[in-house]
Amino acid sequence: MKRTSLSRIALTVALLSLAPTFLPAAAVSSLSKTLTLGVDDDASIAIANKSGWIIGGTTFESSESSTVFADRPLGGSDMWVSSLDGALVPAWTHRIGTAQDDIFGGTTLDLNGNIWLIGASQSESATTTPVVMTTPAPPTMTPGNNPITVNPDGVSLSSPLVAPPRPLSQLIIQGLRSDGSALLKTNISFGAKYSVLPTGVVSDATGLWIAGTVLTLESKALRGFYLNCDFALQCKAPIYLGKSGTSIRTIALSAGNLLVAGSTTDVWKGKPAIGKVDALALVINSKSGLILQTQRSGNSGTRRSWESGAFANGEAVLAGTVDYGKKMEIVTTTFSKVTSSKVGAVVSTARWLGSPRVALSPRAGGALALAFSTTPSELKAIAPQAKGVALDALSLNLSASKSGKRTLNTSHVTPRAGEQPLLALGANPTGVLLISGSTGGQLWLDFYPDSGSGAVKR
Repeated sequence: MKRTSLSRIALTVALLSLAPTFLPAAAVSSLSKTLTLGVDDDASIAIANKSGWIIGGTTFESSESSTVFADRPLGGSDMWVSSLDGALVPAWTHRIGTAQDDIFGGTTLDLNGNIWLIGASQSESATTTPVVMTTPAPPTMTPGNNPITVNPDGVSLSSPLVAPPRPLSQLIIQGLRSDGSALLKTNISFGAKYSVLPTGVVSDATGLWIAGTVLTLESKALRGFYLNCDFALQCKAPIYLGKSGTSIRTIALSAGNLLVAGSTTDVWKGKPAIGKVDALALVINSKSGLILQTQRSGNSGTRRSWESGAFANGEAVLAGTVDYGKKMEIVTTTFSKVTSSKVGAVVSTARWLGSPRVALSPRAGGALALAFSTTPSELKAIAPQAKGVALDALSLNLSASKSGKRTLNTSHVTPRAGEQPLLALGANPTGVLLISGSTGGQLWLDFYPDSGSGAVKR
C-alpha cells in the first residue's frame, strides 16, 4: 500500500498514548539525532522509559534500504517500534505486522516496562512477525455484536477514512518486553464490512484500554469505540460511541476514569452539533461504563477536534484544532476533576495560531508538555516543569532558516532545511523530545533539557 492510500487515514490517528512516568538516564545537554528510515516512513509516538525512549510508527516498502531495520518488510506496510537509549541511539528496532498492509495505531508501557502496540491490518491470515509469538484464540467482534450504543441519533459525516481494496478490518495487539523480545499477540476481526482505525492505548494494573474509530464501508458511518483486554489478551466486546458521525482520536486513564475524545456531528444528550463538526470529550467510569461527563465544543461554521488528551492531577486536559476555513488555531482546555456527584467545569483555555499535528505529553508533578506546528517549517513546544508554572514559562521555536540551519538558540544549531512537520512529542523529568521529519525518510530527533548546556533560557 502506498503512503497516498493511507494519508487520509493517518490524519486521524492520534499521536499520543499515555504511559507511566519513568526516570530515564540523566541528560544535561541538548541532543540532535537523525534516523534514516524508508522514504515514506513516519513516527507517531515517543514515550519515556527507564533506559531512554520508545518510538514507533508506520513503515513502507521503501524502508528495505534503511540501515535502522535489521529485518525485511513483512508486507506492503508494517508497524515499527524502536528503543532508544538516553543519547537517542537505537538499541533495537522491529517491524511488526502481517503479509498484508498494516498501520500503526499507538503504544503504551505497563507497570513492568513491557511495551504494547496496537494497529490495524488488512490480513485475515495468521500474523507473521520477526519473532515467534504465543497467540491466544482471536475473538471476533462486530458492531452488531451486542454493543452498548451511547447515542441513538446521528447526523451523517463524510468520512476521512478511505477504504483500501481490502479493508483494514482487524485490530492488532502486540506485546514486547523492554529488550525487544516477544510477548503475546492477537488479532481481533471487526468483519469485512468495516474498517477499524485504532488511535490510542493506555494501561493500568489489570490490562489495556484501546480506543479508535470504526468506519462502516457501505454507509460511511463513523462510530467511536473503546475496549478492554487483560494482559493475557483476552478482550471484552467493544463499546461503541455515537451512531454515524463520531470519531475518537485520543484516550487517557486516571483513577479508574477513561478520557476518550475526538470529533462528532452526532446528537449528544439531545443537542445537535454547534458547528460543522464539534470537538467531543467523554469521561467514562472504566468499571461501570457509566459516562460521567460529556463535553462538546463547537463554533458556528467551524470544524473542531480534540487530537490529544491527558490527565494532570485528576484534571482532564485536551489539545486540538479549530478550522475556521481561512485560518486554523490550536486550542487547549483544562477541565476540573469529575466525581460521581460533580461534573467537571472549564478551568482554563488557551489558543495559538497553528496546525496539526498537536500533541500533549505528561510530565512529573502534574505538568504537561505541548507541541504543534506553526508553519510547515516551524514547530512550537511549551513545557512548564511543574503544575502552576505559567504555560509559556519554557517555550521554544524550531525553524528552518533560509541558510538551511535549523536553530533553537545560539547554543543549538544543526544543519537542516525545508519542511519539518511535527510527528511526535515525548517528555521526561529532565526535558522534552520532539520528533519531526520530511520526505526522504529522515526523522529528526531533538531533545531539549530544562537545564544545562543548550537549555532554553527562561
